[in-house]
Amino acid sequence: MTRLIRLWPLAAALCLFAADAYAKKPANVFKGKIIMSTTPFPARFSSDKRFISHMRKVDTKTFTYAEDAESINIEFMAFFRRPYGGTEFPAMVYDVTETRRQVATFPIYPDPTQKSTRILASYARLSKEQFPDETRKYEMVITSGGKIIAKTKFTIRESAAARAERIAEEKALKKGSVVTF
Repeated sequence: MTRLIRLWPLAAALCLFAADAYAKKPANVFKGKIIMSTTPFPARFSSDKRFISHMRKVDTKTFTYAEDAESINIEFMAFFRRPYGGTEFPAMVYDVTETRRQVATFPIYPDPTQKSTRILASYARLSKEQFPDETRKYEMVITSGGKIIAKTKFTIRESAAARAERIAEEKALKKGSVVTF
């Protein structure tokens, strides 16, 4: 019995270190989230710590169309709570500015050499046709079997050129409008 009491602190310390090591894996740190960026992600990282640090650094929640650009290229990496298998993961983007309205849907294909995965990297091209050049809020979700397994919110801000054009139109409407009683 005394031997068991002496080993208890050692067993507790081992459990704490094992839990800490488990928590520092990128899939555990970002579980259920989608990290978005306008720059491509590196093919590999030298350590989990650098992976986590890089993801936090590049995580972007606001995007703006470049001048004369018709689309925005977005790289994203989804982190799941547990491994999921499949040949395709549906991704849906909703406009959540006023109400939740589906704007786009597209498939994401995982690496065919993996049976299941907790991390899924891909990219999307957001065009002005589906995502207008005005300040709007969006939510992106990735599902498996109809269940949301990762999500994020982001904003597309109105570009300076579009804003100047909109303000000029509003001024012209105010100047030319006549109110009669």
